[in-house]
Amino acid sequence: MAEPNKIQETPPKGEYHPAGPDDLRSPCPVLNSLANHGIIARDGRNITAAELKSAVRYLGLGIDVATVLVNGSFQVHSDDPKKTGDGARLGLRDRDQVNKDGVPVLNLDQVGRPHATEHDVSITRQDRALGDCIRADPVLLKRFLAAPRADQGYSASDLGRYRKTRFEEQRSENPELDFDRQKHYIACLEVGAIECVFGEGFPYRVPERYIQALFAEERLPLDQGWKPRRIPMMLLELGVVVLRISHFAWPF
Repeated sequence: MAEPNKIQETPPKGEYHPAGPDDLRSPCPVLNSLANHGIIARDGRNITAAELKSAVRYLGLGIDVATVLVNGSFQVHSDDPKKTGDGARLGLRDRDQVNKDGVPVLNLDQVGRPHATEHDVSITRQDRALGDCIRADPVLLKRFLAAPRADQGYSASDLGRYRKTRFEEQRSENPELDFDRQKHYIACLEVGAIECVFGEGFPYRVPERYIQALFAEERLPLDQGWKPRRIPMMLLELGVVVLRISHFAWPF
């Protein structure tokens, strides 16, 4: 006689468990890692601004950085690429998208919506016109993990040079390339935040083992020795790192 089906229990918060086939994920490996650890909803659905803000604060983002990123993301999304103002260029939510309590919510796959924060020339995702802009491309991931870097890990200059390499690749491969100055700075901000949150020493270097965990497994590198920052990353610090990355990545 066959055994009755066992009810699969949700792993405890903080424990890593990779996404299942029905779970929603974003183009961002850090957000996906937070979901895979249960720090935000494991299924990637109905995440409130308070939950997302708490999760990025756990990583070490200061209240100013967290507020700008989360509040902008929770604005209503516009499909008009020219629409600006009122957070429309960052907005990801559908109008009237709320949970059962009437609180505004987001799903992780909405981070990949066009005309917002998602952009061409990703480090590990394909351009929208060429393929899957949500999931990591194995070939691009392999290239990134093999990219030149300092002995101590990935520096801001290493990440900037690799961003420029990716631009040159996509400029020749994608005739529909959509990558302007604003998207350039968004792209530099993404890797700048990784540099500040996961970097060690001064100037920051992100160890290869951290990058491997984050990008290849979408897992916070806790087992590799990483700990959340004790001193929050504020906008001024992030801005300095972003400008350094931009200096080496500038493609225009």
